[in-house]
Amino acid sequence: MESGFAVSASDGGTASMAQVRYLSLFMALTLMLALGACTASAGPASGRPVQKVAVEVNVSDGPEAPDWVLETLDGGEFRLADHRGEVVVMFFMASWCSSCLLEARALDQLYRQYKDQGLTVVAINVEPGRPVQELARFRQMANDADYSWAFDSEFAVVKRYGVRALDSTIIIDRAGRIAYTDDSLTPLETLESEILKWL
Repeated sequence: MESGFAVSASDGGTASMAQVRYLSLFMALTLMLALGACTASAGPASGRPVQKVAVEVNVSDGPEAPDWVLETLDGGEFRLADHRGEVVVMFFMASWCSSCLLEARALDQLYRQYKDQGLTVVAINVEPGRPVQELARFRQMANDADYSWAFDSEFAVVKRYGVRALDSTIIIDRAGRIAYTDDSLTPLETLESEILKWL
């Protein structure tokens, strides 16, 4: 079984059927989220709390995390394999999602507190088209968070990890294993306790 997914467009710039199907799923997800917690009326600037309960799945000695590489907001690259030996938090978000902003701020606080102990955080934007200005503005609203910001515009990492919703968080332990996953807004206290298990 192949461990990866074909995500690039076929010759001539025509999207593959798999891409078309996945884009349709993404658009449906976007619509559901837009009608739910991440509403336009409660945009990122509102800062209103969102009533969601994190679905937690602790994975002791979990599966090895598939490697990936994405372009970052600053024009560089983030490759997961380069961070083996660190605790890596992957956070899936969109620039228009208000609950994502709450978690981004919580992760900023934790990153500042624990980065010297080996914590790495990467926010993964899953909007099509690499919305550079929108992501830069979101980052500024997230206390100008100093962790990595990457683009998964073709959903390569989303597909590889089976991500189903915005606000999903995945923690990779120092051995490169998936140690924790959730698929909704996670309170700061939960994030901290899970991170501390693996630092």
